[in-house]
Amino acid sequence: MPDSSQETKRVPDAPVVFGSALPSPDQEEIRQRLEIHIPLSTFLRIVAALLIGYAAYMLWPLLLLVFLAIFLAVTLNAFVDWLEARRLPHWGSLTVVIGGLLTLLGVSMALIVPALIDQAAIISDSLPRLSNEALHQLPANGTIRQSIERMMEKSNWSEAGAWMGHVWSAGGIALGGITQTALMLVIALYLLIDGRKIYEWLLAFFSPLHRSKIRSSTKEISTVIFGYVSGQFITSLLVTVYSLAVLSLFHVPAALMLAILAGIFDILPILGFFIAAAPAVLLALSVSPQTGFMVLVAYLLFHAVESYVIIPRVYGKSLRMSTLTVLLGLLAGTLLAGIPGALAALPVIASYAAIERIWLKPFLRDGVSEKHELQKDQVFGDKG
Repeated sequence: MPDSSQETKRVPDAPVVFGSALPSPDQEEIRQRLEIHIPLSTFLRIVAALLIGYAAYMLWPLLLLVFLAIFLAVTLNAFVDWLEARRLPHWGSLTVVIGGLLTLLGVSMALIVPALIDQAAIISDSLPRLSNEALHQLPANGTIRQSIERMMEKSNWSEAGAWMGHVWSAGGIALGGITQTALMLVIALYLLIDGRKIYEWLLAFFSPLHRSKIRSSTKEISTVIFGYVSGQFITSLLVTVYSLAVLSLFHVPAALMLAILAGIFDILPILGFFIAAAPAVLLALSVSPQTGFMVLVAYLLFHAVESYVIIPRVYGKSLRMSTLTVLLGLLAGTLLAGIPGALAALPVIASYAAIERIWLKPFLRDGVSEKHELQKDQVFGDKG
């Protein structure tokens, strides 16, 4: 009698089809065929994701404007919270902050805009003369002068001056930027008034655990945003006042306009200095070579003081980013969305530390988040 255990070892798990150990060719084809079933819900989700992506692409300028408005609203809300901590009612705090902001803007516009229009008109009328005066201050056989002369030969300065004067008389060269800024301000004020209700309404969609993480994240990110916006306002104000004093001292044409440009471009770290210094030095050259040199030295001096003294003190410990990170983030933001992207890039990058510690820590190796925090503490000091 044969051993059944040996038979099992001889033909282990052999499929038996119609009494045969080998399947037929048709059955082998059926077995190897792979079928993929996509549920209707999955298909609808893909379509919805594509539609959302397309809508975000089309609405990108508006979304970026709202993003910057959130920055401003968060900054203003810090003052509202400060007033409420002094036992002022919420509506009273909103009234004081919004009224103060609108009053400050109105007074500034009333004092500055007429002077800017007058200086821009003078510059547009005197542009050919000023350019020639600045050019004659350079060595006749110098490479810089020859290059500028070749550039000027390809330009019609009289048409450029007439065009600038026409634009200013029609309502301002930066009408589009002013309109966007005004729209951003309106959105920010609405967010300041109803932001808390919107925030709580959105939180209701998440689980209690996620709500706790979102509250912790928004608290730290709000601190970063407030530190960035308030610090940038202070540094821009300082560079505007300093530039106006230096340019007025050396009798450089359009001193107020150049000073305001310096304050605006100060929002672009590193690159903004070169953009603001170039027109100031060129117009200073129209006065004399010594004036151009002194203005350049004054701008370089303030840039050094701002980079190594003012910014570390004003920004404090809110951003905690290296110079290389600032430069790369600035370039990336500029390439993605121009100047608004550059404005938004730095606080977004600075907020990564909180995102990593609150949201990404469970997915990283043990000790990674702690090591990153320790490295920042060693470079920038303890944030606490």
